Amino acid sequence: MKRNIYILTLFVVCVIAATGCANKKKIARQQEAELRRQQDSIALVQARQEALARAEAEALERQRIQDSIDAARKAMVQTMYIPRMTVTAVVQGQQITTPASLRWQRGTAMSLSIQPMAGIEMFRIEANGDNVTIIDKLNRRYTRLTYNDLAEMGVEMSLDELDSWIDNHILAHRDEPQLTMQVSRAGMSGSAVIYTNTIQTDGNVNMRPTNIETYRQVSLQQLISGI
Repeated sequence: MKRNIYILTLFVVCVIAATGCANKKKIARQQEAELRRQQDSIALVQARQEALARAEAEALERQRIQDSIDAARKAMVQTMYIPRMTVTAVVQGQQITTPASLRWQRGTAMSLSIQPMAGIEMFRIEANGDNVTIIDKLNRRYTRLTYNDLAEMGVEMSLDELDSWIDNHILAHRDEPQLTMQVSRAGMSGSAVIYTNTIQTDGNVNMRPTNIETYRQVSLQQLISGI
C-alpha cells in the first residue's frame, strides 16, 4: 500500500514538473512572441517617422525651390551675363568641352558664345523672337532655324519658353555654388556648368547680333559635318 502511494506521489510530482516545464516553455514562447511584436511595432513606428521626415524634407526642398522661382519671376531680371561657364556637347559621336559665355535680355534675345581657344570666339548661337542662328565664325558659315524647324526636329522652344527656363533653372538657383545642367533633345546631348559667382544681372549686355552679311548660309547637317 505504501509503495503504491509512493509511486502515485512520484507520478503526480513528475506530472506537475512536466506541466511546469511546459508552462515555462509556453510562457517563454509567449514572451518571445510579444517581444517580437513589440520590436516589429517599434520598427514600424520608426519607419513611418523616417518616411514622414523624408517627405517633410522633400516638401521643404520643393517649397524652397518654388519660393526661389517665384522670387526670380517677381524680380523680373531683365538682363543677364555669364562670362564664365563650361559647355560639353556630343557631336557626331565626339565629345567636345569648351569654355563659353552667355548673354540674355528678356523678351529680346539670347546668345551663347563658344570660345575654345584662349577666349577666341569660334562659334555663336543667337536666339531672338523669330529664329535661332548657329554661326561658325572660323569657316564664316551659318545656319538659321525657325522655331517651327526646331519643332520638326523634336525641340519645342520659343523665346518666352527660353525666358521662363532661365528664370526657373538659372536665376532661381543662382545662390548655389555652381549649376550643372543636362540637355538631351532631338538626338543631340550635352551639358553646361555655370559658375554662379560670375552671374551679372541688369547691366548692359550688348545684344547686338553678329554681322553675317559676308558669311555663307548652309544647312544644319552641313554645318555639323564640317565641325
